[in-house]
Amino acid sequence: MPDDPDDPALIAAKRALRAELRRRRDARPAERRGADDRARADVLLTRLELAGPACIAGYLSAGSEPGTLAIVHRLAGRGFEVLLPASRDGAWAEPAWARYSGPDELQLGPRAISEPRGDRLPAEAVARAQVVLCPGLAGTARGERLGRGGGWYDRVLPLVTGTRVLLLNDDEVLEALPVGPLDARVDAIVTPTAFRECRA
Repeated sequence: MPDDPDDPALIAAKRALRAELRRRRDARPAERRGADDRARADVLLTRLELAGPACIAGYLSAGSEPGTLAIVHRLAGRGFEVLLPASRDGAWAEPAWARYSGPDELQLGPRAISEPRGDRLPAEAVARAQVVLCPGLAGTARGERLGRGGGWYDRVLPLVTGTRVLLLNDDEVLEALPVGPLDARVDAIVTPTAFRECRA
């Protein structure tokens, strides 16, 4: 859900931290981003192959976010069913999902975010996934997550019955975050060097 409009101090703190974290991501050299993306994918896929989930909900990264297209493609290639966020009626306002069926079946959606062309599934379809990969700008060892500010995942995460996994860079695992009662937590954080289980 969007940030609580009744708490301007929390909104201001989140806005300032988001700006700083985005600046840091944008400044990362392309070579380092690529190396981190490959390492993060290896950490995640090693863990998922041990757990053996049948269905995973992921997302397609944009801009300087930790890359996910290679992760999604490798998961599908290993037989996992992969659900991805999908827009409805040209907007991201109402959460929905679609099955990933290969890079040739992707299209550019609203806000220049790629999405599958296939049939839309309701938000509740995420309950089928044993693992849900979440975007974010930062997280803590307690599972607190700083999202991008739109509230899409904060509306979806309460529907999740599986493990919520946040994909970050190593320097984005922080000691504390400005969070409110509407901010959904995650169960684990994956960085290029580790799979960290969160403890509230």
